[in-house]
Amino acid sequence: MKTKLLLIAVSCLFLFSVTGQTQPAPSPEAAMNQMNQMLQSPMGQEMMKTGTRAAMRSFWEGQGSNLMVIGLMNDPEIRAAWSVTDEQHQQFQNFHNPMNMVARLQSNPEFQQLQSEMQAIPNMIGLLSGQNTDEESQTKFLGLQEKITSLTMTMMSDHIDSHLTPEQKQKMKESQLATMSEMPFVTPDAFEALNLTDAQKRQMEGIKKELEPEFEKHLEKFLDGQVIIVRKMFTEFGRQGTNFTDHEALQAIAKKLVADDPELKRIQDERLSQGRAFSEQFRTKMFDVLTDEQWARLQELIDNPPAYAAVLLKKMKEQRGESEKSGGAWIPGPGAWQPGSSAIPEQYRQERNTGRRFPRGTD
Repeated sequence: MKTKLLLIAVSCLFLFSVTGQTQPAPSPEAAMNQMNQMLQSPMGQEMMKTGTRAAMRSFWEGQGSNLMVIGLMNDPEIRAAWSVTDEQHQQFQNFHNPMNMVARLQSNPEFQQLQSEMQAIPNMIGLLSGQNTDEESQTKFLGLQEKITSLTMTMMSDHIDSHLTPEQKQKMKESQLATMSEMPFVTPDAFEALNLTDAQKRQMEGIKKELEPEFEKHLEKFLDGQVIIVRKMFTEFGRQGTNFTDHEALQAIAKKLVADDPELKRIQDERLSQGRAFSEQFRTKMFDVLTDEQWARLQELIDNPPAYAAVLLKKMKEQRGESEKSGGAWIPGPGAWQPGSSAIPEQYRQERNTGRRFPRGTD
């Protein structure tokens, strides 16, 4: 859910930045109304898909570990577990505030060029409201939007990366590996926590290239469901008058909406199931690249997560409705979705540990 809210924030940011609405910045209520209006038109929905597609590709292409922690940093327990200082947290909050990000974008020369090209499109405002249906203009607009979203995600990732210590980055990547059973998708760069060699990194890049068509297929199915869910979410946000910068309130409303709406729950369950299937296919190929020492380290992280990873694991279980009872057992909450597989498929673990699977050769 935190990732979904990040994508929504990026979409809001894009809308304000391309229309030049930063002086003065729109009120939270105006921002919510603008997003609601945009999502009612077919073009607005294509914009949501294009922006989300570009953002998800940023996760896939190597920025995932940095981008995933943006929402997680709002939790004080996770910050403490990862040794994130109050000063670092304040820096992240200030930088990733949507209105502050708009101002930073507009001072970026690359963005200025893209914005200039976008605002040169005839009746660009008509595109946002669905009144301009010129196919050539729409195609150009969406292509520029994709570039702007990618630039935004890179700026966010670079800022996170430049303000974390090597020790913090290691903890965060190890935490992702340790919680693979709870994640629909593990970001490729998380495996860097296992001290990969250059040859292994090249092999993993080859695996990503091999699975790129499957990733794109899964992504398009994800986006089709995303449009339906986000439209209903924004309608509910507007009905309740929620400030779009209040992440906790947005997350609570979105979670309840999905739980109470049978259509949204079906869509969410399908997306989770498809995501887990692709994630299992992807990570088992990655496992094959690991040396015996790295494989042992990965199993240890999953089977006996260190304290800084256990905090994230606990939070993720709570988020999907589970509660812990004495003795460390977790009890599913009402309506909670169940993981489709463990972090390491049992058959794969047995074959690897008994020598029936071997790491791929290095170049």
